[in-house]
Amino acid sequence: MERFYLENISKYRSLVDGLDPFPKPRISNGKPGPNMTVCARIRPLSENEGFPSSIFPRANQKNVVEIHDLYHHPKGVPILKSSDYQVDRIFNPSSTTSQIYEELIADLVPYAWNGGVGTLFAYGQTGSGKTFTISQVESLTASTLMNGTLDGERSIYMTIIDLAGNAAFDLLNSRAPISLREDASGATQMVGAQEHQVFNVDDMRDVVERATAFRRTAPTLKNPASSRSHAICRIRIRNAVDSSDGLLYLVDLAGSEAARDVAVHGADRMRETKQINISLSVLKNCIRAKAEVDTARTLFGEKLGQKVPHIPFRQSALTRVLKHVFDPSSTRACRTIVIACVNPSLADVGPTKNTLRFAELLRVLVPATDEVDAERKSAMHWTSVELKEWITENAGNPPILSNTIAPRESGAQLFKLSSKELEYRCQKCPGVKLEQARAFRSILWQMYISP
Repeated sequence: MERFYLENISKYRSLVDGLDPFPKPRISNGKPGPNMTVCARIRPLSENEGFPSSIFPRANQKNVVEIHDLYHHPKGVPILKSSDYQVDRIFNPSSTTSQIYEELIADLVPYAWNGGVGTLFAYGQTGSGKTFTISQVESLTASTLMNGTLDGERSIYMTIIDLAGNAAFDLLNSRAPISLREDASGATQMVGAQEHQVFNVDDMRDVVERATAFRRTAPTLKNPASSRSHAICRIRIRNAVDSSDGLLYLVDLAGSEAARDVAVHGADRMRETKQINISLSVLKNCIRAKAEVDTARTLFGEKLGQKVPHIPFRQSALTRVLKHVFDPSSTRACRTIVIACVNPSLADVGPTKNTLRFAELLRVLVPATDEVDAERKSAMHWTSVELKEWITENAGNPPILSNTIAPRESGAQLFKLSSKELEYRCQKCPGVKLEQARAFRSILWQMYISP
């Protein structure tokens, strides 16, 4: 397949250049819940990859990314197969880890400092930048915890373990095996794992570097040092005043591999890959089910009765360790962030689609209320002719064309369109940019709500 891509790079680029720069927007029937954020990070293309990018973040939607694949059509003419994926936030190749940390992750630290449970997962194909992202986040977290800007006195303790299948190892004790057991209260304990108190930034960074040296890696088809296990860094923040603990988990998930890897590495690596994929599947089910519980509670409070979905956290070692993150009976405040790391290369378009599909499936949206109260005003009763007259009078420069915005709609029909659809139609007019489209929509919407 890679040979097919290489032979048709110029064709691929010409097909992509010919696409509509303002595709029809993805519409969300709701908004993200308050306790779950799912984003995608696109790593930069390296100079030696030799393939064009297959990933194109939409200019008019910050949370939608397009994937364009080249299909070997039976008739012999290569064609594009395009798909799009929606998450809560897209970080493009120029985004730094510091920017991602400040925009997305930094709030987890004071959240855990004040007794909450914050969890960050980095997921994706091997070689997509997961370990790079997590290692930099660990360093930035150390700075936030130790720079003296957080209120109150706390003691900081770190534990870092490695999960390979159902086996667990202590990375701060020369990879010594440990046991995962439930105590009398039902909480999962990492029996045998050492916990190290840290006192400053250098202490924290030294602990992370020591653990990294014992991380399980192996060569794969895509990465000579692929992470073949899940690494969990637990930071426990002890408040001596009220004897409470805040928890911060930074989880570098094992890299996934394609089935073709068996041709290079054999059955042992494929059994290992199967175990990894099973644990990731269980993780997806747990994250989504917990998000469904949080959404239901947002809508119905505690009147859930038997509607609480089953959360299968006992089906893998990874989710057993993180049971308190998913357990619907837990009373602890929890927030979760997932960063789906993707490789933009056309040669990796298949794994990239799988990663973004995984990320998209994690999203559970809270139904949105109407943007305004539903009382209908005079603009709702405009005929198609009256609506076009108003659009022409308020067209702006460059002009927004009434036949493009409302070719057949009456006032009532136009106000039923979503804001994204209306902005999309505005940008179909020559020269109209997103800012003008939004301004026009705002003026039009005032006609709907004004007495």
